[in-house]
Amino acid sequence: MRLHKIYAPLTQQGHEVVLYSCAFPGSKKEEQIDGIKVYRLGNDFTFVPLCMLNLKKWVKRHQSDIVVEELNKLPFYSPIVYKGPLMVQMAHLWRNSIFKEAFFPVAFVVWFFEQTIGWFYKNCWFSCYSTCTQRDLKLLGAKSERNRLIYCGADLSAYTPGTVEREPFILWISRLQKYKGPTDAVEVLEKLAPDFPELKLVIVGSGPFKEKLNAFIAEKGMQEKVTLTGFISETEKIDLLQRAAIHLQSSYKEGWGLSVIEANACGCPVVANDTTGLRDSCRDNETGLLYKHCDIDDAASKVRQILTDEPLRDRLVKKGQDWAKTFSWERNSREIIDYLQEIIDEKR
Repeated sequence: MRLHKIYAPLTQQGHEVVLYSCAFPGSKKEEQIDGIKVYRLGNDFTFVPLCMLNLKKWVKRHQSDIVVEELNKLPFYSPIVYKGPLMVQMAHLWRNSIFKEAFFPVAFVVWFFEQTIGWFYKNCWFSCYSTCTQRDLKLLGAKSERNRLIYCGADLSAYTPGTVEREPFILWISRLQKYKGPTDAVEVLEKLAPDFPELKLVIVGSGPFKEKLNAFIAEKGMQEKVTLTGFISETEKIDLLQRAAIHLQSSYKEGWGLSVIEANACGCPVVANDTTGLRDSCRDNETGLLYKHCDIDDAASKVRQILTDEPLRDRLVKKGQDWAKTFSWERNSREIIDYLQEIIDEKR
């Protein structure tokens, strides 16, 4: 969604945008989406080497002015095969947190390849979503003058406050993966349940951790208090944000935390883990409350504060809405195109 929101407007300005991405079961090999020409090939294992082998050919075919590499987990190593204008777009680095998500051999591979960013991408131009990612890149050797912070946007016309009263449920939104912290959300509810018997938890999203999450919910005896919606439409997500008592963001690591801004825009109070990305999108005690990193007791305490302290809740909601208004996909797209032009001009 983010790539679409950023780059589709560029096609309306007369720019040609070409996207090469990994194929998936049932996907079309070629199609055009809102002006973006999409080509799909390979799979999770072959896509990276295919990009390295074909990048020069693709640049020549499309007469590209600049290449944008979306670097997530495994690098494509574009600088090895392409010496023209290049921007590397990054959400976040895993660093040591990958060892909490994956088995050691897999985690080590991801960790190792991230270390190589400092070797092969040292002179590249980076676009990142948070100050935390900026700092991580700097530690790997990225040059400050080529390490640009460009925040994500939000659809401010769709994400607006609702007209109904808030209901007693905590809303959790993300992909179902271990490092996103869905089990932490269940534990937070478990701690609050004795004092808030009507409080429930709605978990939105799908992913590989679903079966283990269901087993954890059953182990805690929380089946009647926790609802897993699976994947839902954006309209349904907005409806939940407009009705929820609190949006809980418990991810162990984020690039930014778009759902925090979306919750702010909908007037939904936010409690978030004090971690990379989230401490950028959530301003502690101003637009939401941050809890100590992965501290379930503190998370439950922060949720309790919002549920019981009306003046605090009202202040966070007001400041959160003001904060959300400063973000838009239009601004994000404009900043990206300006940065791309800077890189092209300097490279020339």
